[in-house]
Amino acid sequence: MRVAPLRLAAWCGPSLPVAALGLPLVVHLPPHYAGTLGLPLGVVGLLFALVRVIDIPLDPLLGSLMDGTKGRLGQFRPWLATGAAVLMAGVFLTFMERPGVSATEALLNLLVLFLGYSMVFLAQTSWGARLSPDYAERARIFGWWTAANVSGTILVLTMPPLTAALGVGDSGVRAMGWFIIALLPVTALAAVALVPEGRAAAEPLGRSWRAARALFQDRRMIELLLLDLMLAAVPAVAGALFLFMFTQVKGFTPQQTSVLLLCYFTAGLLAAPLWIRLAARIGKHRAVALASVGIGLAQAGILVVPRGHVELAALGMVVAGLPFAAPGFLLRSMLADLNDARILDARRAGHEARDTTGLSFAILTATSKLGYAAPVGLLYPLLGLFGFDPAPGATNDATALLGLVLVFTVPPLVFGAVAAWLAWRWPIDAAAHARIRAELDAASTEGS
Repeated sequence: MRVAPLRLAAWCGPSLPVAALGLPLVVHLPPHYAGTLGLPLGVVGLLFALVRVIDIPLDPLLGSLMDGTKGRLGQFRPWLATGAAVLMAGVFLTFMERPGVSATEALLNLLVLFLGYSMVFLAQTSWGARLSPDYAERARIFGWWTAANVSGTILVLTMPPLTAALGVGDSGVRAMGWFIIALLPVTALAAVALVPEGRAAAEPLGRSWRAARALFQDRRMIELLLLDLMLAAVPAVAGALFLFMFTQVKGFTPQQTSVLLLCYFTAGLLAAPLWIRLAARIGKHRAVALASVGIGLAQAGILVVPRGHVELAALGMVVAGLPFAAPGFLLRSMLADLNDARILDARRAGHEARDTTGLSFAILTATSKLGYAAPVGLLYPLLGLFGFDPAPGATNDATALLGLVLVFTVPPLVFGAVAAWLAWRWPIDAAAHARIRAELDAASTEGS
């Protein structure tokens, strides 16, 4: 049941470029398009929200297609390889734009990027649920996945300071793009060549809208989706407003904010093994609850950092980064456990048991995207109402800065509290999952 480290590392590889893309999408690209490329702030917020809304229905469709895929390469590997090629094209189109780009061009570029992103991300995470049926090992698998994601984020964060040190001007976003493009083919090919897919507890369902309806009728699935939505919104708020908050309110330079983000993600990377151990000891759901409270409080705590004090800001970002990585991998591990429970429920009810790994991970991915879309789509126009000017070097009055502070701190506190309450109620702990797997394994033995 334990996955060998080499195979686990190869499977995690595509997370490096995919995660390297995630941070610029939230933190760097919206301000880049609004400031450097000259699109209006409200238009940028609308574009980034619209492309995510358009992208959300695509995930269940892709998941259903993956559940119906059979071939020599398996169920998920062909999708990962194809998605990597599409994503490379999308990154080039989006990151290499010049001033004067139209809103229509920006939207089309983003749509290509998000299609490739969805294909790679969904194929990899669904594949991860198959690598082991064990409760604790799944936390380890997705813990490694999170470590790879954080590593990719840390690596891409070095691009803006590096280009600034080399005197390349505002090309930090372009350097991020080239970094992602270089990593994608190497990591995707390594995963496809070195990692088997594993075995599902039942035959894949295939394309079925009835299956999607059945998932949404499961109260456990609804609660997990709400939990994911809340926990995706918290870092999205921070990411969408981070550069504005730390440059306009805290008085740091863009280069210093990149260093502070590096502290944040490094702390999350170092804390990931501790969350894996904590989840094994107290249960994944309770670990998620603790992380949810910590994430909300940590973001509000950033307000106490003195203006312009880099050392204290770095310490604050380390504390804030400790819990941020835990929900992402623990929720996906919990979803893999829920898929086992749903198969067993079907067998107990006398129905044909079918595996919906691709579809269920697609729906979870869609809620994450919705959680990330809302902050840019809602908060950027709200900042505009406060009179906030996003242009580099702009001076904002007290009212604009107060609006920035409020939208940066209040929503994460609310979202974190709701998420903690939802997580604590989760019914599938280690003992419950052990009973589920024992019954599934017994049924498989009898069937063979």
